[in-house]
Amino acid sequence: MLRSIQKGTTVVELMVGIIILTLILTALWRVYSSSQQSAKEILANHTINDELDRTLLKITDDLRESNYIFDNMPPAVAPDAVAGLKTENADNQLKFTKVLYDFEKDPMDLPAGQVNYVQHEIRYFVEKEDETNPKSLWILNREMMPYDNQKKPVNSEMTVFQVLNGIKECVFYRVNDPDASRSGNIYIRLKLARSQDGPDAGNYANEIVISVKERGASPE
Repeated sequence: MLRSIQKGTTVVELMVGIIILTLILTALWRVYSSSQQSAKEILANHTINDELDRTLLKITDDLRESNYIFDNMPPAVAPDAVAGLKTENADNQLKFTKVLYDFEKDPMDLPAGQVNYVQHEIRYFVEKEDETNPKSLWILNREMMPYDNQKKPVNSEMTVFQVLNGIKECVFYRVNDPDASRSGNIYIRLKLARSQDGPDAGNYANEIVISVKERGASPE
């Protein structure tokens, strides 16, 4: 009478199987983890790009609606000096006016000292998030000072609000080169940084340089 012989799994075979399974699971985890990290980086960079686009669009719209941009705000520099411009420079600010005319009023009929327009003086400037930290990031602010029809500032209505924080660099400038194709433009160099907390922490940054053509003139 023949008996069937059942072969059992040896300890060695079991260990080999566990090792193979562990390698497969490790490889799958690395692929999943890498995909998750890539997704986080894409999202972080997309967020930075979106913040930069919205901020620069706001400043661009402001400039295109302006009537007069102050001569030294921002200053004009030689082309070879652009790379050396720093956020912390005292004259690194952008200042201009927007004028709103009342065309129903004839300037000739107005009392002495009055004009047929009001204006807003707008200034973009930066300040450190933490004044005690020399490596602190920067905040971009927008200040608006209204003037009445007697060309006097209305201090009680002045506003200052935060446009963007987490800035690594923000520089306003003109290029002092009459032969340049973009002479007369206002340039803005903005670099934004964001950090992510947690075990997959990382630092993300992006930089954009735009230019806006100067237009308009003082109402005077």
